[in-house]
Amino acid sequence: MISTDPTEPSILQSSYRYAAITFELRALALCLRLKAGFRPEQPRIPAGNSDGGQWTGEGSGTRPIFVSRRGPRGGGQVRILGRWQAVTPAQEARLAVSTGRMQEALRAVRRHEPNWKPTPQAYETVEGLIRANEAIAQEAMLRAFQRRLPQTGLGPYAKEWIAAPSTNRRLSKAEQSEIDRIGRAYGCHWCGTKTSGTKSNHFIGDHQVPKSVGKPTRIYPHCWSCSQSQGGPLSKGRF
Repeated sequence: MISTDPTEPSILQSSYRYAAITFELRALALCLRLKAGFRPEQPRIPAGNSDGGQWTGEGSGTRPIFVSRRGPRGGGQVRILGRWQAVTPAQEARLAVSTGRMQEALRAVRRHEPNWKPTPQAYETVEGLIRANEAIAQEAMLRAFQRRLPQTGLGPYAKEWIAAPSTNRRLSKAEQSEIDRIGRAYGCHWCGTKTSGTKSNHFIGDHQVPKSVGKPTRIYPHCWSCSQSQGGPLSKGRF
């Protein structure tokens, strides 16, 4: 059921919030580079741990997120798997942004599911940590969508799929033909009907993950009815 609670943020509101977080965190990163300062309110790992006193992201357990300012040649460092690794100013800004997005997405889910946990991520480098943050943010956003739009994500009839185009373009004739073949063979990935329900008799390509959550990698066949029940609210920000 689509939420009608006026206090719930829309996709557009969330996008504005992310933009504000991005600006704020990049400004913070610049401030750190110039002043080598710190935020007293930033969560820190409790004393007694091997990383005691290091800055950490909210909800991330004992994982260090922000950096030591005493790196080689004045650069920063971040501790990963017990080892300090150099982090460039650009990486530091991206790390701060990815952490902010992850925390915002986790808060959106945990307002309703306080005990929900994302899939554990493995990483050994700064770039890996950034990717892990982004993966957690995407998974949390998808979970929030699934709470409000039960038909978001893969359906019970999902079998074959085609690779999503790297750009946000329409499907080619060959791609549409393949989606139609899959739909006629296995049906809509949500309801299982083998009739598209469209005037053109073409199945609709359902992007996974949804474009509103992140960059799609796969496309499954959707019938008209299931596409309307999911795609309309998503595109209009009513989730």
